[in-house]
Amino acid sequence: MKNSECVVSVKETKEGTIIKVYVKPKSKRFSIKFENNEIIVHCTEPPIKGRANREIEKKLSKIFKVKTIILSGHSSRHKYILIQGLSFEKVKHVLSNFESKGRTVSS
Repeated sequence: MKNSECVVSVKETKEGTIIKVYVKPKSKRFSIKFENNEIIVHCTEPPIKGRANREIEKKLSKIFKVKTIILSGHSSRHKYILIQGLSFEKVKHVLSNFESKGRTVSS
C-alpha cells in the first residue's frame, strides 16, 4: 500500500480478509484512497435505501474478483467489509495497485 499505516484497517480471518473503510457517498466517481491511516471509499450513490452499500459491494467485488459483504455499518459511514477468500497480502496488493494507478470502476 502506498500508505503502509493503512494495514491497521485490514484483518485476516478464516473466511477471508476484513477491511475497515470510511465511505464518502455522492462523489463524482468511485475511488479508493488512503488518508489519515484509513481506507476511504468514494462512491457515487447517495446513502438512501442501501444504494451506496449495494454500489460498494458490487464495485469492490469487481476490484477483488470475489464476493464482498458488508458485515457492519449498514447505516454508518464506517463499515467493515469481508473480502471472501482472499489473504491479507492479496487484499493489500490489490488495494495498493488500485489506488496508485488512480483507477475507477465502471458499472
